[in-house]
Amino acid sequence: MSVGPQIEIANLELQYGENHILSNINHSFEAGKCHVVMGPNGGGKTSLLRSILGLTPFKGQIDILWNDATNNGKPGSVGYVPQKAMFEQSLPLTVMDFILLNLTRSPLFWRKRQQDKAFALTQLERVGMANRADRRMGQLSGGEQQRVLFAQALLDNPDLLVLDEPTTGMDEQGVRYLESLIHEFVAQGKTVLAVHHDVTAVRRLDAQVHVVNRILVDSGHHSDVLIPEKIERLFNHYSHAPIAAKQHEVA
Repeated sequence: MSVGPQIEIANLELQYGENHILSNINHSFEAGKCHVVMGPNGGGKTSLLRSILGLTPFKGQIDILWNDATNNGKPGSVGYVPQKAMFEQSLPLTVMDFILLNLTRSPLFWRKRQQDKAFALTQLERVGMANRADRRMGQLSGGEQQRVLFAQALLDNPDLLVLDEPTTGMDEQGVRYLESLIHEFVAQGKTVLAVHHDVTAVRRLDAQVHVVNRILVDSGHHSDVLIPEKIERLFNHYSHAPIAAKQHEVA
């Protein structure tokens, strides 16, 4: 049984000023699957994620349908990893400080319980960053910071994990950690929703792929969507000419 939610989108419209970002999106993301949103730069991928998370105003309807049987009628928890974050090198905030601050939601000068530190270290181990726990966040590479942000997203054991270009700047080892955790989440019946650009990596994730280019251009299992005869057309930049591909709805 899936513990992650199904996500239903109806008549989604999003624009900034005169700039239309998303138009007439009607779609369903099935519970308990890994879903990857792909498409050209400027096509609205991140805007779609931010709309689902309620981080940007939009027109239309978005419903996150939690499984009442597994969540006792209450909404589950959501983990979110943004595309990137910036940390000043001079900021005296260590990796452990950052995780504890997000774990306990209390000031850093408060005494931290050993069990909190042990739990934080466990989450850092899951992304291969336990040996960097005493490093300042600003001293990490961009890929290492992404791994710490991923560890932070795991703190509440989320049933819905939302990732915006999670492998940006990551080395091969970091990518392996992330992909292993995504497979683990899906095996537990949780829902993963990610923006990704690497076709090979998406195939390794065995993901459902949803191509967004201001409208929903195509949707389905990666083996049906990411085929050579489709890829070039799917990732062309948006134009005001009608798009030949039919907008899909997935039940």
